Amino acid sequence: MTSAETWQERQQSLYSGPKAANLSDLSAYTGAEAANHIVGKDRRAAYLHNFRQLDINYAGAVEFQLRQKQVILCPQTMELIYSTFTPLETRYKKGTRPELERVVAKITAGCETDREKALALMRFCRDLRKKTDLPWDEYVYGGTEEQMIDKPEILCETLGRLMVALCEVIGIPARIIMHDLGGHIVNEVRVEDHWAYIDPRCGVYFLKPDGSFASLLELCQDPSIIHNQSEEVKAEVSDQWTWSLRAWKVENMYCNPAEVNGFQNYSLADADTYDFSQISRKDVLANGMMDVNKEYVRTAHRALGLIPGLTARKWSSRTLRKTDIAYRHDGFSIFFKKPPMDQKELCRRYLDPFENSNVGTLVWGLGPGSVFCFETKVGEIFGEELTEQQRGMLRTGDLWVHENVMGLIKEGSGPVQMAVKRAHELGKKIIARLEMNHEYGPASESNWKWVAFVGRLNKEHPEYRIGGRSVLLDYKHKEVREFKLAILREAVQLGMDGLSLDFAVYPPFFAEADPAIMTQFIRDVRAMLDKEGQKQGRHLDLAVRVPAVDYEKLGMDWKTWMDEALVDLVFPTHRRFPDYFDLRVEEFISKGVETGIPVYPTVWQALGFVDTDQRPGDKEAGRRRYDKPKTPGMYRAQALMFMRAGANGIQLGMSEDQWRGKPWMNDLADPEKLRYAHKHYMVDPSAIRPGTFKLAKAGQSYCGKMNLALRVADDIAAATQAGYTVKATMIVYCRPLEEDEQLEIHVNGQGPLLIAGNTAEERERRGVLAIDPSKGNHKAFMHQRDWWKRGEHKLAAQADWWRLEDNAITLTYSTSSDSMSPKFAITWVDLLLDYTK
Repeated sequence: MTSAETWQERQQSLYSGPKAANLSDLSAYTGAEAANHIVGKDRRAAYLHNFRQLDINYAGAVEFQLRQKQVILCPQTMELIYSTFTPLETRYKKGTRPELERVVAKITAGCETDREKALALMRFCRDLRKKTDLPWDEYVYGGTEEQMIDKPEILCETLGRLMVALCEVIGIPARIIMHDLGGHIVNEVRVEDHWAYIDPRCGVYFLKPDGSFASLLELCQDPSIIHNQSEEVKAEVSDQWTWSLRAWKVENMYCNPAEVNGFQNYSLADADTYDFSQISRKDVLANGMMDVNKEYVRTAHRALGLIPGLTARKWSSRTLRKTDIAYRHDGFSIFFKKPPMDQKELCRRYLDPFENSNVGTLVWGLGPGSVFCFETKVGEIFGEELTEQQRGMLRTGDLWVHENVMGLIKEGSGPVQMAVKRAHELGKKIIARLEMNHEYGPASESNWKWVAFVGRLNKEHPEYRIGGRSVLLDYKHKEVREFKLAILREAVQLGMDGLSLDFAVYPPFFAEADPAIMTQFIRDVRAMLDKEGQKQGRHLDLAVRVPAVDYEKLGMDWKTWMDEALVDLVFPTHRRFPDYFDLRVEEFISKGVETGIPVYPTVWQALGFVDTDQRPGDKEAGRRRYDKPKTPGMYRAQALMFMRAGANGIQLGMSEDQWRGKPWMNDLADPEKLRYAHKHYMVDPSAIRPGTFKLAKAGQSYCGKMNLALRVADDIAAATQAGYTVKATMIVYCRPLEEDEQLEIHVNGQGPLLIAGNTAEERERRGVLAIDPSKGNHKAFMHQRDWWKRGEHKLAAQADWWRLEDNAITLTYSTSSDSMSPKFAITWVDLLLDYTK
């Protein structure tokens, strides 16, 4: 089924009534009467709120008079609206409005075609607001077309009428379109024997692949047209907005299947039938406009599937699109291999696997952040200034890193230039990633990390440190910022296509957060990139990776960075190791839509509950510490959540060559492969901790409840309709229950699922498990590969209990005594969704 057929089919359920066979039949679908044929309480209410608001704004004058004549676009009226509804012969009589004729003649001077004339008139309307700085409080609503030009006009409803009038003066048919729920007014103009959707306030129109204009109907039927516009078309947008924001609104609001679009005809020949009186904004507010507007916006947003926020949208109403992947490595682990590593091996492991993949950008780490793993002359190469005694403190793999990096430098240009060359051969963009404050304390010659991973600047200048127990550098010092800037400059001079400043690893960056200083630093980086890019004849990108939580405390004013267009890409992420599974990125995506800057949330490589590093010199040297692994289903779940939220892509945060041999990673960008693939969700661990229950006496027992939330990006109802069988399994991690303990689980009021201590299964579990994972006593057993499976309880749940987006999980624990030792606690709660067809 084509997108046009899908849209048409959806429309059938959103309107009622017989098909209009002739123009007189349209009366049932006109003005307030049309509400009777709009299906859906919120849609109908919003339509009528819009009707009332136009009446208040214009005190019954021309804009409201036109609203009363508006015919809604629906399956019953569609054929007539796009055939005989609007006369194709204009009725303007020359000489009746000489001032408008003079204005139009000036605007269209030099225009040869109707296309050129229509776009010239659009630009005139778009830029009228620039004629004056009249305070908004002094604005007056309504008026004649001549009065609108003199004001000058700034609102969409009156600019829509003005555009029709100006078109009519030169014989071009045009009509007004009102997006009744989206709250915007535009035009369709007859150009080249076809209706063209033109927004005169915002400077927006759309061209189809053949170069002809698209109508509103065509945009509704095929939203892909919206996304396939040239830079020339995008450049027409008013400087009040970004193209990204306006295109988002067209797709998600004005062409939303739930939108009610109304069409109005207007002619200067009928001027004597309209009231062109004006009303002041002060009087409009006194008449209660804002009260009506508040209710209108609330119901309209519900009807369109929008949630609070400029560009937030319910997941159920979002069209899933293929996205991009930015693949990141840390710049150190890739060299943690037995030497020798030559250029061929470097490319085979870390560049060639991305050929013909969904990875568009490689985010290439420069090293640990304070010393480096590339051909730097500004900083120190990892391991190059260590004494033999200091080298003896390191892991074997650390020595390999130094040997591999130096070998690549001696072989030829060095790792960065080799990577740039091969990435460009593969058609990939490659940007350099710098960890912005990667310093290891304590500052002691007996600390192997301090010795090996901390550079000269920090060691020689303790006054640059944040202080106290922290050895992190303080960005308030000009010298710190200048050193970072020098490394970044060197990376782009070596051929990188841009930079990624990683502010997520090892914050803070100030003893006292100073967003002004950090924003100026970002401006300085942008200026450096522009200067270097000018030398190279290309634009150099600037990406920033910032925590999605607590960024204000760190001095990360990323909103200003986006507003000032200092950055080209934003990677929102968790603080170094996540304490939560569901990364909320809607705030970033909204700002991205507003500014036109892409947002790629980070899908991190691990859950990071315990330290997995081997540590030389301690009694556990050489023994790996295991954590709960991140499964492919977890990657899929998080990628789909970001896709539902409207992200432009994802950043995969990896440490080495984890892409190879894992084709499912490439699928994380493709909704068709992601939608019905197995998923693994987790309740945010931070929402569970400490995981114990507050008990109260209830009859002969003591009971306690825990309420948890879990967002799910899978649409199980849609999967069932598509022919899939979905198996849902809940996993609860807790110590075995004693004989008199019981845990009941409800999902969205459905259930219960039950874990009872008096069952044979639980008795057997008590005999096996002696260690309580809920105590956080991981060190006793974390060298065992599957320690995290202790206390794993798998429970079959009904798939249809789970709904797209928010789910409520209630855990009810009961016991005969409130002094049970150890206390019962939940560690993790997971959900598995498995698909078969």
